[in-house]
Amino acid sequence: MADVVRSVTVVLAAASAVLLGHRALRHWWAERAGRAYELPVDRTGTALRAGAAGAAALLAAALAVPLVLGGAGGQDGTGTGTAAPAPVVVPSPPARTPEPAPPPPEVRTLGHPAGGTLDQLQDGTRVWLPPQYTSPKAAGIGFPVVVAHVPATADPDLYGGFALATKRGLSDSFVLVLPTGCAHDSAHDSARDAAAVAEAERRYRVLTTRTATGVIGVGADAPCAVREALATTGRYAAAAGISGLYPPLAPSPLPHPSLLLATTSGETAAGAAALRLRDALHPHGDEVRVIDGVAAHRELFALIAGYLTEKLDGPARTVTPPSQSPSPSPSLAPSPAASPIPSLPPHAGSTGLPPVSPPSLAPRSPLPPLISRAPSTAPSTAYPPHTAPQSRKPPQSS
Repeated sequence: MADVVRSVTVVLAAASAVLLGHRALRHWWAERAGRAYELPVDRTGTALRAGAAGAAALLAAALAVPLVLGGAGGQDGTGTGTAAPAPVVVPSPPARTPEPAPPPPEVRTLGHPAGGTLDQLQDGTRVWLPPQYTSPKAAGIGFPVVVAHVPATADPDLYGGFALATKRGLSDSFVLVLPTGCAHDSAHDSARDAAAVAEAERRYRVLTTRTATGVIGVGADAPCAVREALATTGRYAAAAGISGLYPPLAPSPLPHPSLLLATTSGETAAGAAALRLRDALHPHGDEVRVIDGVAAHRELFALIAGYLTEKLDGPARTVTPPSQSPSPSPSLAPSPAASPIPSLPPHAGSTGLPPVSPPSLAPRSPLPPLISRAPSTAPSTAYPPHTAPQSRKPPQSS
């Protein structure tokens, strides 16, 4: 309150000083103007007004100085004025440590090509599950595995060809494991493929024996698949190279798996390379079959699925389920309606050759037909005359 009264007094004193100073100036001008008429000059009025203006100015200054100093003292705590209450300082909350980003999902669904399910694992390995894998009738059934080295452009034909052969009743259903690329280094490729197959065995219902595992390669990756099949004894029971140019192989006394070399129409260089490799392996007693002249890649993959059905064990009831099922993840493509699982074709060929004793490494019982079906009326795809498929496995009992 005292500061308010003092402020008002300062304002009034300053106004009085201005007014008296203005009056003194006007009186001086009037006296000066009277000189022209030789009027007497009286400076008393001017002096009185000027003195009063000076006194008012001094009073205003005297009152203003304590106000200014009191305000400054109230701000820093050393003045005599009333200090304003200090603001309450609220301590800032401690800085929050940013939470780490959640890890990527272990299994991510990329889509549903050819009616199946395409998953991607954390290391980049892709796994294609056939449409029959998710059927309720296939619960507890393990599927044979095919490691596929294919370029990205061949993926749709690969899935479509295997699904087409199964739909026609000419092949079993396979789980396709697609590792990340081919480094053309035998040791590195072998270790990478072994790790990819082991991860698939851990997450999916697949058969783990050699007689239920095959490998294929397409184009530039065909030599990689063939080299790995011939160099890793005991891992694969069958292999297939498609449209590949194969370098000369060093002779090896080790037994080799059954091998299929396939080309499409017009691939002269790949066909010649396949014949050279077959001629190099035949003297060692290896079974090498050549298919050529197939126009469509999808039909060629369907033939390869039939060949692998002939050479590998079919789906069978697994002894133990996988240790960990795939983690659910948002699908990038809509899932098609579940189709009924067709019955699996017999493994025996149709050439009438006598059966050969089956391998003794399979610990599981063969899978009986899941549903009954009439014999397929679809026209079967013919092999060239010199490459007709020959069965090496006896018919499975239902």
